[in-house]
Amino acid sequence: MKIKSRALLGVLNSLVVFVIRMIFKTTRLEFVGDSLDRCPFADTGSDRYLYSVWHDSVIPPLFCNVEHNSVALISQHRDADTIEAMLKAARMGAIRGSTSRGGASAMKKLMISAEGRHVVITPDGPRGPHHKMKPGIVFLASHSGRSIIPNAFAASRCWKFQGSWTSIWIPKPFATVYYLVGNPIPVPDNISREEMREYTDLVQEKMEELERELEQLMSGPVQEQATVPLRKAA
Repeated sequence: MKIKSRALLGVLNSLVVFVIRMIFKTTRLEFVGDSLDRCPFADTGSDRYLYSVWHDSVIPPLFCNVEHNSVALISQHRDADTIEAMLKAARMGAIRGSTSRGGASAMKKLMISAEGRHVVITPDGPRGPHHKMKPGIVFLASHSGRSIIPNAFAASRCWKFQGSWTSIWIPKPFATVYYLVGNPIPVPDNISREEMREYTDLVQEKMEELERELEQLMSGPVQEQATVPLRKAA
């Protein structure tokens, strides 16, 4: 069912954001290893990055911390109106655009809109396949000079809401959310199609490595020195 009233949609979005924010107030955020040094909440100096986050893990980076120095790249399709409204309610900026249309000039305009801020991108969206990297983020990195940073999230307990091609998970109250951030992946300027495929495969591989590392962390005893709580490190 689609809601046509913008006013009603705004109220519902604000309500959903409020509920999720209350849940995250009860959760414990743990950064794995030195991930806190490279996350969007860190002081990265003058460096700005493209953060790669799988579509089903998009909730944690929005609500792990109220203050954001980042914007999310979302589709220009009308279906993304709801997502944009939720992002604004969550106090996170949003820019409308596409990493697969418009060429280099469109990419430059896109990055002007995000000047001074990190950009969070779901490279398997907006229609999947699930956890399948598309080349758009690599193309954007090549024309913006920004490195790509892969991200992975997991929760000790969560709900999963199944969509048409992927699920969205939200941690349950008082769960622990684990955040693993990879190393920056620089992409050369104006790369060829063959190089774009190679870098797309590389980012895919790094994203999968982070997922496997988190799975191993979740399946065994978590060592105290393996993670850093946000409130202690901030």
